[in-house]
Amino acid sequence: MTALLAANGRSLHHVIAYEPVMRPFGGHALPDPKAAEETADWDATVEIVSRQVAGLDTAHVEALRADRQGWAALRHLSRPVHAETDALNATPPPDELARRADRVDLIIGQCNHGAAPYGTSFDDVRQRAPHAQVHVLAGQGHMAHLQAPRELGHLLDGLAPAR
Repeated sequence: MTALLAANGRSLHHVIAYEPVMRPFGGHALPDPKAAEETADWDATVEIVSRQVAGLDTAHVEALRADRQGWAALRHLSRPVHAETDALNATPPPDELARRADRVDLIIGQCNHGAAPYGTSFDDVRQRAPHAQVHVLAGQGHMAHLQAPRELGHLLDGLAPAR
């Protein structure tokens, strides 16, 4: 969220954050995705994020891999993971952005609510944005954008201001 503020520097009226995280998030794993990126080993990058950051077990990772289309999407999404995680851990907390926004909506998957690593980082963000509204995606975790894109899209459509 802070990167958005730094990028545009303008007053923000509405911030919507889907499963926001903040430092320290995934910083312990930074050397491994960097090495995988250097060799363009996107399978390794997905596994690193899944196991070392998200804490998924072998059976869960293998189930993800079994879905060829889903795994291909994860491989594609994993390409900037080192740069994104590095930037996330170099950025100050989102306090200023939350204070400058008239409205803040935070979205979290029900399965992550209160659970490490996504839910606990979400809680850190929530504490820094006390006026934020929290929206819970029933039955979802961090992959709602892949597993329930329609539900996530409907929620975002409902939160977005009319044009």
